[in-house]
Amino acid sequence: MSKSIGLRYKTAREHLKLNKNVLKKRINVDYTTINRIENDKADSPNWKYTKYLVEQGINYFYLIGVSDQIEGQVIDHSREEHEAVLNRLAELETAHQELQGKYNYLVEFVQLLKIEVDENGNVMQKPKK
Repeated sequence: MSKSIGLRYKTAREHLKLNKNVLKKRINVDYTTINRIENDKADSPNWKYTKYLVEQGINYFYLIGVSDQIEGQVIDHSREEHEAVLNRLAELETAHQELQGKYNYLVEFVQLLKIEVDENGNVMQKPKK
């Protein structure tokens, strides 16, 4: 699940064999909005774009990065539920980045102390004096 949200939207659109001009007409959004979403320049995906893709059989959880399965059942959800899920994902991403930062700090600290540890964090040898 390493694809960005924007790339997932683009992949979903291409999976449906839609070019941007056809999509633009079907969901009544401008070309720039589609580009911003697909290039990860938008704050969040456009609700009309999301709703249309889900109505066409694209898995909602694929679009938000929770599943790798592009096709799925149609989920009836409100704009508020969609925004709540996106907000929760943003919170989780922030928490993940914070944990990654702490992990990187600890790795540097252990390296400074010249302590070798295995992948489980077990000390391999005593610190050098």
